Amino acid sequence: MEKEDQRNLILALVLCFGLFMLYNVFVLEPQQKAAQQQRAVAAENQQEQAVSPTPTIRPRDEIVQAELTSNQRVVIDAPAIDGSINLKGARIDDVSLKNFYETIQDKEAQRAAGEIKLLSPDGAERAFYATVAWTTPTSTTDSIVWTQTNSGPLTPENPLKLNYTTDVTKIDRTIAIDNDYMFTVTDVLTNTSTTPITLTQQAQLRQRLLPEHTTTPVSEQQAHRGVLGVYGPDKNQQVNYHDLNQGKAVAKHVTGGWNALTTKYWMAATIPEQAEEVQMLAGTAKENGQTTFTAGYALTPYTIQPGALVTKTTRIFAGAKRVSVLERYENEDKIPAFTDAVDWSWLFFITKPFFWLLKIFQGWFGSFGLAILALTVVVKTVFFPLQFGMYKSMSKMRLLQPEMKSIQDRFAADPQRMRQEQAKLWQREKINPLAGCLPIIPTMFVFYALFHTLAVTIEMRHTPFFGWIRDMSAPDPTTVFNLFGLIPWDPSSIPFIGGLLHVGVWPLLYGGTMVLLQGLSAPPADKMQRAIMRWIPLIFMVLFAGFAAGLVIYYVWSNLISVVQQYIIMRRTGVDTEFDKFIAKYLAKKNPA
Repeated sequence: MEKEDQRNLILALVLCFGLFMLYNVFVLEPQQKAAQQQRAVAAENQQEQAVSPTPTIRPRDEIVQAELTSNQRVVIDAPAIDGSINLKGARIDDVSLKNFYETIQDKEAQRAAGEIKLLSPDGAERAFYATVAWTTPTSTTDSIVWTQTNSGPLTPENPLKLNYTTDVTKIDRTIAIDNDYMFTVTDVLTNTSTTPITLTQQAQLRQRLLPEHTTTPVSEQQAHRGVLGVYGPDKNQQVNYHDLNQGKAVAKHVTGGWNALTTKYWMAATIPEQAEEVQMLAGTAKENGQTTFTAGYALTPYTIQPGALVTKTTRIFAGAKRVSVLERYENEDKIPAFTDAVDWSWLFFITKPFFWLLKIFQGWFGSFGLAILALTVVVKTVFFPLQFGMYKSMSKMRLLQPEMKSIQDRFAADPQRMRQEQAKLWQREKINPLAGCLPIIPTMFVFYALFHTLAVTIEMRHTPFFGWIRDMSAPDPTTVFNLFGLIPWDPSSIPFIGGLLHVGVWPLLYGGTMVLLQGLSAPPADKMQRAIMRWIPLIFMVLFAGFAAGLVIYYVWSNLISVVQQYIIMRRTGVDTEFDKFIAKYLAKKNPA
């Protein structure tokens, strides 16, 4: 084998290996990790159950309905949420999110039963609730039953008023709800005894550990899941569920901030008064043989003199991480860095502007899908100077192909002289061989930033595009291997290779646009390289089949724009593309004369 052929073969093998590594990183490796974590959690749960009593788990709806019947709950009826508040501990433990559903089918049918149930009462399988309790060295109000002093339900216009009285204290509590997801808990505590009392207030979130917390689904691997908060001046503090379960905890004295338990789209957060000195806390606790995640804060202990009173306000956020809502709380209520509840990644200086542009375009066009297409045009326009240089350099290189071939033939026995002559040729023609590679670097950052933006922002969740795309945050649901649904068979059910067979229409279009881009460039002279280049569109087509449809739509549109740009530039520099050659050959056959 000639040295040139050896080099080409090595390059082809390296390219194939790189593509395989991409597929491994984005698809195979996450699936394997998820399976391993599931097995580990299952084994751990079996071990715990062997040494601990199994807690009694009841259906969520059964618990709520029974307590509503016994007047232990007060109904919540707000524009963005519904549910109820438990008078035991005044717990916010029954919150469903209106207009957000478990599945696209639930959304399309507007099924109330399919609403996202963010908070659930203690004793339910998915127990997750918020408490605001006063504690002394010997007692707590965490489990006491409060008395309702006004009529329900809790609405934005009708706050819930509660009262609890002991021999030494009287607490008047008001719970208000706004039009979105924020509860405001205001306590007025009066010392009714004849001696000073010392106590503190603690706001806490409690969430029952489930296998899904420590086995991150592939669809949520782009976003942080676990404890998230702002601790005084320290922003974006994170501890994931897995590390919490392994014993990592938070205990930090700060002034202001907030502390939350979050997943990709949903969050519950405790927010103190921002001038208050607090201790931010997070960790795990064992309750009835079950591990529970905890996050919140505790105020500095107060000593209250006889007859004196103290007023404290706590806010509890329980809802969807809609950027417009988080932004309003950040700007109007001065909750620091609340929009950073969305995991913008380390490329926040790109992802945030991307999202801002998407929202503007969505407002203009009334469609998130059209907003993605408009953003594509903006990105391609911004990168056009770099792309122009790249395409122009590629065009010149094609024009110089005969001279390059001549140099290779004349100096085949002297590689060093061959490189020198090639360098002289590039210098004379003012060609930079790297000009075709440099634009790829910023493009990679843009790719990741847009991929991340579309993956973590709830605004694209369950948002339809035209035709069969009902949810742009999910992969294209069609597949060529069952003729796009005509055959009642799911190819993805096949073990091991099922994921490779779920290739829908948009991934096919993406592969087609890659073929078009290749058609504008001269094929490599080496047969091995030509064979590898023919396989690249197929490999990327399979890789992109698992991506969110919105991202694939972006890249199909981006490739089409690139095809037009590259064709115009190459024609203006006098280069006949492979497409031109094909048309000329076709016309010659049709009109031999």
